[in-house]
Amino acid sequence: MAKVSNNIRGNRILITGANGFLGRSIFDLFQASGLSVLATDLGAVSSGVSNAFYRKADITKGEEIKPILENATTVIHAAGLAHVFSPDANSGEKFRLINEIGTENVAAAAAEAGVRHFVLISSVSVYGPYTDEAYDEQRLCDPVGPYAQSKYNAELRATKIAQKSGMALTIVRLATLYGEGDPGNVGRLIETIDKGCFFWVGNGSNRKSLLYKGDAARAVMAIIQRPASGVNIFNISAPPCTMREIVEGIGDALGKHPLPIQIPASLALLLSRCLSRIPNRHLGDLYQTVKKWLVEDVYDTRRFEEAFNFQTKTNLKDGLKREVDWYKINRKMKT
Repeated sequence: MAKVSNNIRGNRILITGANGFLGRSIFDLFQASGLSVLATDLGAVSSGVSNAFYRKADITKGEEIKPILENATTVIHAAGLAHVFSPDANSGEKFRLINEIGTENVAAAAAEAGVRHFVLISSVSVYGPYTDEAYDEQRLCDPVGPYAQSKYNAELRATKIAQKSGMALTIVRLATLYGEGDPGNVGRLIETIDKGCFFWVGNGSNRKSLLYKGDAARAVMAIIQRPASGVNIFNISAPPCTMREIVEGIGDALGKHPLPIQIPASLALLLSRCLSRIPNRHLGDLYQTVKKWLVEDVYDTRRFEEAFNFQTKTNLKDGLKREVDWYKINRKMKT
């Protein structure tokens, strides 16, 4: 159980997106710590969450948000749309509606209700699809793609509301999340390796930033325990690791290791660029996918760590094993 300071014991905390991958981790940690928590999401209450603590609401409809913010002192806005791996013509509008307009609705309702502190869960994707050094919070944002653009625009909308109302706003730009129930890229990589479909593109020496979901929840807990004012932005990530460390960690946990087949990075980029020019929607993003696999993705987290005396607790090997163990159990349940 996380240690909680007495100054937030009387707070009433609303967590949006509480059925989601991260939102549920935050809710579980807060509830286990004895905090007064109210959860909300679009769907029905998920298992393990008491109906007494759950209110169904659609963040894209402002009128559904306002009633559940009564007497709230803190909002953790974790609701959002992500992990759309087969985008369609409407994906861009969905990202805009849920991530931008939804955030604006919740932030505006929170400010009107007198909420003191609004914590917005954002993403390092706002900086762009890759880094050429360890990016800190002063780096200019250059979002690419509808998801990253919608997260950046959500930050701008929430900032405007906070500055106008005086509500404290903390924006946390999280690295790629992983852990049990992961619907994202690490989860897809686990499945690819398990099915024997993985082969090396490049030598795996490029670095990536990951964050175990439990550490992300701990970071949010640390944030709400310190009185906040104004608008603050923080990068949050575990120490960077190489792609080879990630793949080998998954392989060890699965008991399966990829064949030592390796396509040189330069050749993979050349071939994927050529194939991406073929008028086929399945190949259109191939070059960007290969490039993203090969590039660096590293962020400077010292500002957050120093401000909150925070360090991640879950190392890469243990975090990957937990996710793989979850994957094995649920794979068996599906078959």
